[in-house]
Amino acid sequence: MERLETGIPGLDALGFGGLPKGRTTLLTGTTGSGKTVFALQFLASGVNSFGQPGVLVTLEEPAEELIANMGSFGWDLAGLVEGGKIAVIDATDRGEEVVRGSFDFSGLSARIAHAVEQVGAKRLVVDPLDVLFLDFGEASEVRKALHGVARSLRPLGVTTVMTAERAADDGPYTRFGAEEFVADNLVVLRNSLEEERRRRTLEVVKFRGYQHRKGEFPFVIDHVTGIEVVPFSVIEGVREAVAAPDRISLGPPLDDLCGGGVYRDSVVLVTGATGTGKTLLGAQFTQAGLDAGERVLLLSFEESASQIVRNVSSWGMDFEAPALEGRLRIVSRYPERMGLQDLLVEIKREVDEFAPGRVVIDSMTALMHNAAPREFREFGVGLSGYFKSRGVAALVTTTLLTLLGGESATGVALSTVADAIVAMRYLE
Repeated sequence: MERLETGIPGLDALGFGGLPKGRTTLLTGTTGSGKTVFALQFLASGVNSFGQPGVLVTLEEPAEELIANMGSFGWDLAGLVEGGKIAVIDATDRGEEVVRGSFDFSGLSARIAHAVEQVGAKRLVVDPLDVLFLDFGEASEVRKALHGVARSLRPLGVTTVMTAERAADDGPYTRFGAEEFVADNLVVLRNSLEEERRRRTLEVVKFRGYQHRKGEFPFVIDHVTGIEVVPFSVIEGVREAVAAPDRISLGPPLDDLCGGGVYRDSVVLVTGATGTGKTLLGAQFTQAGLDAGERVLLLSFEESASQIVRNVSSWGMDFEAPALEGRLRIVSRYPERMGLQDLLVEIKREVDEFAPGRVVIDSMTALMHNAAPREFREFGVGLSGYFKSRGVAALVTTTLLTLLGGESATGVALSTVADAIVAMRYLE
C-alpha cells in the first residue's frame, strides 16, 4: 500500500514510510501538545521537501495569526501562500452555518474542492475539526456529520490531516468520542507531566489497513526543525549501516590492550568512581583524534569550555589551538535547562553541522539525575543508534557511586548499547 512521506523527522519510520496515501488522519491531543505545529509542518514539508502543494482550512484561529505564529520555524508559510503553493481557507467566521443538531458541509466542501484544484494540492489540513460540532447534542449526530465530511473529501484524492482536541492525556481520544471511528487513521499526541517535567509523546493508534509501529514515541518541538520524533529509526539505522572494519586509537596506553584500538563505529562506555581518571581518558581519546587529523566534538555537562582547556593543559595537552582552528568543538550545557529529547536533537544538530569523527560525552551521570529511568534509557538508545548510523566513534563517561569496587559496570543503563566498557577503579 502506498505511503506519503510527511517530511516530519522520525515520523515516517513509525508508519513504515509515512502516512497512508489518500486517507484521512485524525490528530488528537490536549492543549499544547503540538497539533497545529504538526499539521502546518506537514503542509510546509510537502512543498519544501517534495514539491507537493497543499490546502489549509482554519476553523478557529484566523489564518494570518496562525501563519505568523509559525514564523519562528523558518518554513515561510506566508511566502508559500503568496507563491500559490499553499491555499488558505479561513472559515473562522461561519455565521449561521452551524445549527444545533445539523450541519451543512456542502458550502465549505465546495471551497475546499476549488482550492485543491486551484493549486493542484496533494495535502489537506483541517484545523481544528471538532469546533464544527460544538453545538451538536448527541455523539450519533456528530458521527453522522463526520461521515458526510469524509465522503466529501474522498474524491479529492488528497492526504488529509485533521486536528481535534481532547480533554486529558488519558481517557477518551476525542471530545465527542465519535471522531476516531470515522477517520481512517488515528495519531495521538500527549504532553504529560512526569516528575515536574513535561514529556511529549506520539502514538499511532491505528492506520486502517496499514502496518505501523506500536507504542508511544517521544518527540520534541524544536525551534529549527519543528516536530522531531526520537529515537528516530534507531534499529533500522544500525542494521543498515555498514560495520566499519578499521580501528581508531583510544590513546596509546590503552591501544595495546584493545588489539590496536576500537572499531571506528564503536560506543565506548567508561565507568568509575570520582577521580579515577575518566575525564583524562576522554581527553586522551580527544587528543588521539586530533593527532589523526579528525574533527572532535566534546560535550561537557559538568565543566565549562574554559575549565576543560585549562585542566587538560596540566596534562600536557593543548585544546585551545585546535578549537580556534575549527578542528575541536567544545559544547558545555547545563542539563537542568532542557529535557533529554531536546538535548538529543541538539546533539544531533551539532554532529550534522560539525561532522566530527569522534564525540566525547562527559558525563552522562549528570543527565541521569535529571530524568526518569525510562527516559534516560530512550535517550541512550537513540544517541548510540544515531552515532552508529553516522559512523561516529563515541566515548561516554559515567560515574559509579562507590569508590572501591562492589558495583558492576553492567548496572549502568547504557551498558547494553555500548560496544566496549572500560572500568576504572581504586585499589587499596
